[in-house]
Amino acid sequence: MEYKNNTPVPLERKIFVAILIVLFFNVILILGGFYLINNRLAPPAEDFVQAQKIAKELVEYNRRLAQTLGVESRSQVHVALSQFSYDIEQADNGEDLNRAILAHGSRTQEKILEEHETRQRETVVALVNQDEGIHDLDGRERLTITVNSEGVQVEPINFLQEETLIDIAENVALGEQSSSLIVDVELDDGRARLMTPYDSVEHIRTLTREIDSLRVTLHELRSQAGYAEMSGPGVVVRIYDAEDGYTNDTIIHDGDVRDTVNELYAAGAKGISVGNQRLVNTSAIRCVGPSILVNDERIAVNPVVIRAVGDPEVLASGLEIIRITLEVSRDLEIEIEKVDNLTLPAY
Repeated sequence: MEYKNNTPVPLERKIFVAILIVLFFNVILILGGFYLINNRLAPPAEDFVQAQKIAKELVEYNRRLAQTLGVESRSQVHVALSQFSYDIEQADNGEDLNRAILAHGSRTQEKILEEHETRQRETVVALVNQDEGIHDLDGRERLTITVNSEGVQVEPINFLQEETLIDIAENVALGEQSSSLIVDVELDDGRARLMTPYDSVEHIRTLTREIDSLRVTLHELRSQAGYAEMSGPGVVVRIYDAEDGYTNDTIIHDGDVRDTVNELYAAGAKGISVGNQRLVNTSAIRCVGPSILVNDERIAVNPVVIRAVGDPEVLASGLEIIRITLEVSRDLEIEIEKVDNLTLPAY
């Protein structure tokens, strides 16, 4: 049986005009967000706040899209929006914001549209279950219901009443994102249930999204472990020998560097380099004669330069005790510079 739907449905048009508007603004927000986040080498704090505000607006637009489509309360949409919002709130710098947008921006919107399509399929099944003609059916039967701009078609024909086809046409809105909706339904002893056909194209798309997400996660883990570059605000520490120092107590030793590094980690440093050598869990800092080796590489001394990514205020505060100790008891000089952006090399 085929029902031709030649009458425009006002509600459908209003919903999807709203969707198109929201999607348009999402694109603008993503482009604007990437401009603010990626096109400043050393953005000041107020620029980061502005970029974070734009990222939060992107979350809110996705939330409104979910509300418009009636899927905000569905668990997968709720989880996607919550995780997106949480990662934006927890971002400390532009790199964190960039990661959050890459990981969640398009994925959240896709999840909303997927859940909307699932909701449409569930609506079709619910309307089929209201069809009195299927209640007396014995055994199993499979129906394929196609909803498109021309109306509703059912294969095999004559299983559903015309009133059911009219209800489906009036309650399922396709909009511009999809030219048709195909719903496979199994009838079993008078009850309809949704069947999920295998879609190889959608399966490939899902795997591609998962691979992209894993790549982002892998880069983040490599960065935290020291095997990829890390950027963000932090401090640059320079340790000098005592003026005219030449005795054992007035020059920098490996122990001084290790103590400084430990204090930085204790203060929450996300990554550290010493003499442009990135520290990892197997790194060694040791003296060989008058030289200091880091990762078995000789580094420049006087000053020894230590860079750390983290909260500049907290890191600087965490070095106060060792700074005072080295300056008072050893006459060494320590400079602590707070910076808005620095980059640590990979190991």
